[in-house]
Amino acid sequence: DEPVNGHTRAFMERLTEASVPFVDLFSVYTTARKDPETPTLYLERDTHWSPEGVHLAAKAVAERVIAEGWGQIGIADYQEIPVDISREGDVLLMAKSPSITARFTPESIACVQVIDPTTGQPYEDDPTSPILVLGDSFLRIYQNDAPGSAGFIAHLAQELRQPVASIVSDGGASTLVRQELARKPEMLAGKKLVIWEFVERDLRFGTEGWQLVKLGS
Repeated sequence: DEPVNGHTRAFMERLTEASVPFVDLFSVYTTARKDPETPTLYLERDTHWSPEGVHLAAKAVAERVIAEGWGQIGIADYQEIPVDISREGDVLLMAKSPSITARFTPESIACVQVIDPTTGQPYEDDPTSPILVLGDSFLRIYQNDAPGSAGFIAHLAQELRQPVASIVSDGGASTLVRQELARKPEMLAGKKLVIWEFVERDLRFGTEGWQLVKLGS
């Protein structure tokens, strides 16, 4: 059985009992890891997922969206280009120890950037999209960070063949991202689906906790 924290298991059980749909990435990743050819799903010295982890997550979410009838496949014909980047890793940055950091070279990461062929430019959100994605630094990495437009948001859009709208709050998906949405209620105009990503540790240690946030009037 996959090693999932007991608090997380209880949370998922409560979601199921309350008929709140969610995508179980633990099962997706566990299945993927059974194939010895599957690349690592997380970075070596960073708490975030690898490009392969991003792709698997985006594909799983898109498949669920279509299967449940929450959205339809669009007509955008996005393209992919490989882009290599170097990343020092947030574990070293959080250590704040130059002597430790000096022992390691930045990790080389092979990303896949999503390109809009109609403009020849990297993917960009569409605020008028019927799909809104909320999340934390797991949405920021590769997307707003280097190389740009190569993160979960861009790859979800590619899988759905349509742009999405998004709000990203670094480290604050439990409460801060909802507070930002409350300040921008126009972001909900015309939305049919909201996808909310947050890191597992936020279940117990989310920034600002899990505050009640009023949306709309």
